Amino acid sequence: MSKHPKHSWRISLMAGLLAVLMLPMGCGQSGGSSSGSEPSEEVTTVRWITAGTPQTGMDAVLEEVNKLLAERYGLKLQLEIYDYGSYDEKMNMIISSGEEFDVCFTTQSWLNKYQPNVSRGAFLALDDLIDENAPGLREVLPEFLFEQARVDGAIYAVPNYQICYDSFGFMMRKDLVEKYNFDWENVKTVEDMYPFWDAIRDNEPDLYPVGDLSIQAFEDDFVAMCMIQDYYTVAGSGASSFYIKKGDDSYTVDWFPDVVKEYRAKFGELYDKGYIRSDIITMQDDSADITAGKYASRLGIIKPGGEAEQKQLAGGYDYVQVALTEPFVNALASRAAMNAVSSSSKHPEAAIRMIDVMNSDKEIFNMLNFGIEGVNYTMENGFVKEIPDSGYFFNSGWALGNQFNAYLVEGQQEGVWEETMEINNNAEVSPISGFSFNEEAVSTEMAQMSSVTSEYKFLGVYDDFETRFEEFRTKMEQAGVEKYKAEVQSQLDAWLTANGKK
Repeated sequence: MSKHPKHSWRISLMAGLLAVLMLPMGCGQSGGSSSGSEPSEEVTTVRWITAGTPQTGMDAVLEEVNKLLAERYGLKLQLEIYDYGSYDEKMNMIISSGEEFDVCFTTQSWLNKYQPNVSRGAFLALDDLIDENAPGLREVLPEFLFEQARVDGAIYAVPNYQICYDSFGFMMRKDLVEKYNFDWENVKTVEDMYPFWDAIRDNEPDLYPVGDLSIQAFEDDFVAMCMIQDYYTVAGSGASSFYIKKGDDSYTVDWFPDVVKEYRAKFGELYDKGYIRSDIITMQDDSADITAGKYASRLGIIKPGGEAEQKQLAGGYDYVQVALTEPFVNALASRAAMNAVSSSSKHPEAAIRMIDVMNSDKEIFNMLNFGIEGVNYTMENGFVKEIPDSGYFFNSGWALGNQFNAYLVEGQQEGVWEETMEINNNAEVSPISGFSFNEEAVSTEMAQMSSVTSEYKFLGVYDDFETRFEEFRTKMEQAGVEKYKAEVQSQLDAWLTANGKK
């Protein structure tokens, strides 16, 4: 098995590289109609629900966005933004109740999880909808995105074209790095961060040394960072993840390698040292602390331009970042950020057209992302500069559509999108890219396992870690983890055989 297998889609990407990077996508220059659709006298409202920082000035921005949408596409956008901490619960309530909406943000393992929603019929299959109402999507997005989005052969969400690889590391507030003369550029391991975290713990009582984008995901993300160096994830997420060891040509699926216990204990060590907030077990939503910049550093995916995004997300402070792992494209990388059409939608054709607009109309995409020029931001030397306290600056294009359509923000370097795509093309790729596990046959076991993992969150931070860990393992076995693992192995073996890999 090659250490750095090539993307099957690399040639097609490179052929269209100049057209994709920083140029208006499809017909979306300063606005032609997406997928060649004609403006309509009848305007259809699309209710779109997403995750991010709520914007107080959104009504004014939507008024301008909707003028363009109505004129060009006969559409009107009703956008709802819920913060990351409450989005999962909100979407679960909406979907469970059958409440009508059209589009929602979904991910593989972070928020509003994709595959479980597909399994419960929450999302519509999009193949025919795309071909009949938004064929332009296939022109502006590479085919591998759609292939990785398939479940049982059908596409249930449109992936947002952005960074496709994982490269874990830490972002740090620049003012604090300079204040404590921390040599951040030479950080290679988690332990290398200790001097910085010690300084914050001992001298900054109002700050937390390290956090994550979501407090509830912190331990799982930490383990994922450690695991990615030696294992591929084949199914599941968090403590219910199933792995293949790199270099294992037999593709043997394992549920909880011994190193997982080691890494969860390591997380507990960070907690014991006072690097992690003491109320992590009971804290449900730390978005206010993130917004206030109360974390001196944050675990996350390191990517070109990440410093500018973090500045906007976390208190307006300048940040530096350092990667601890090499770029890696996992089997379902395109599912990191997607938009799905609800099965409760009364006008799915309009919904898919709205998704198309966010991938092809550069002017509308950027207005929704940054607001109104001169009101919410200014353009200085080709870069977006936020107007403080203007009420709107979403700056999360990766949640809306084609991130490579976004204007550059002050603090980003020129060529950031080109650099990102270059890394996309050259990162190490999972040998099972495109494999998607169907959990329908073990849905009962999955529900039981999820209940157990919820009960044993943050295993590493408890004083009786060894005892709790053995309890957790026993309850997972009782919940059916071995049956689940056998089903993963069976489906993977069939996929490997069908794709000539075994």
